[in-house]
Amino acid sequence: MLTPAALLAAEFRLKAAEARLNVVLIVARGWRGLATPWAGEADLKAPNLEQFGKNAVVFPRAYACDPQADPGRAGILTGRYPHANGVTGDGAPLRTEEVTLDAILKVAGYAVGDRVEWLDSKPGGPFFLNLTLEPPRVSQPADASNLHVRDNVPAGADASVREELARRYGAYAAMDEQLGAALAALDRKKLAQNTVVVFTADRGEQIGSHGLEGDGVWFEESVRVPLAIRHPRAQPFASDVVASHVDIVPTLLALCGEPAFEGLQGHDLSALLLGQKGDRPESVFAEGQLGEKDEWRMLVQGADKIVVDVNGDVTHLYNLADDAFELTNLAHEPSVKLKRDQLLAGLRATRQRLLDFRRRS
Repeated sequence: MLTPAALLAAEFRLKAAEARLNVVLIVARGWRGLATPWAGEADLKAPNLEQFGKNAVVFPRAYACDPQADPGRAGILTGRYPHANGVTGDGAPLRTEEVTLDAILKVAGYAVGDRVEWLDSKPGGPFFLNLTLEPPRVSQPADASNLHVRDNVPAGADASVREELARRYGAYAAMDEQLGAALAALDRKKLAQNTVVVFTADRGEQIGSHGLEGDGVWFEESVRVPLAIRHPRAQPFASDVVASHVDIVPTLLALCGEPAFEGLQGHDLSALLLGQKGDRPESVFAEGQLGEKDEWRMLVQGADKIVVDVNGDVTHLYNLADDAFELTNLAHEPSVKLKRDQLLAGLRATRQRLLDFRRRS
């Protein structure tokens, strides 16, 4: 027979277990960070994401660690950049020794699943639901005649780009329905009040901007991603912090009361999320095309963006406040030499901190 003290201890443990936050991580494939309600995208028809953003802390200036699908996804799950976790391109496997968010939470006692339907049969206790929103093979395109092309789409390409935008925005609408189903399942099972939900994407896409298709480049259309975090005890607001894929793991671990593990390269944004004083990143780093001739690194600090090539030489410099569409490359403009040198020094210091100095064959 349990003593009163043992009963009290058991009750305490039960309440502590109940208080542990569940985690839902939702990653949309190829959803532009510029195409979100909190970015002011009027052409977007995504009512579930719009409502979710109103109840979340949104980061309008969030960036992919690498704007390709597999490197982006690996960065989200490891809290480490591609040069560190080894997923340097699409199709590259994640090393077995890499620590991932789902593995850490599983060891901490979380049940782990990857489908909404899993919620119906999950075991008791806290859980981690790792969802991917896939664009359907066929979706109802948006009305191309009502879409606005960006100012960096080359002259003469408006019609074709508008048609591609219609297909992509139709895919966004389909993924928004998937998001709505996941959020409705949490509400139906009365789980929302003890669950932190993250919405992001693995990367953006060019969709004709700068005359480019696909991803993998450092232009804002590719490298900016949506990031919104709904926490049951956080007041919704739009943060001006520059955030990264690699910030998601340390932030979620802190919110779950789990210690950070060695090798994490992101910032813990949990204090800022909850309206407290905490680590506030002043710049954000990204990399891409690792091992290729057009390999690059990028640093955004304030409104300024600098890009270097595989040799570390400056190739592009933009002020995003004055030139949101990145139409004027200031890399070789004499009047900004001091700014360029300061940004280059910051980029070099960031690469050294991240141990990003090894040459690859």
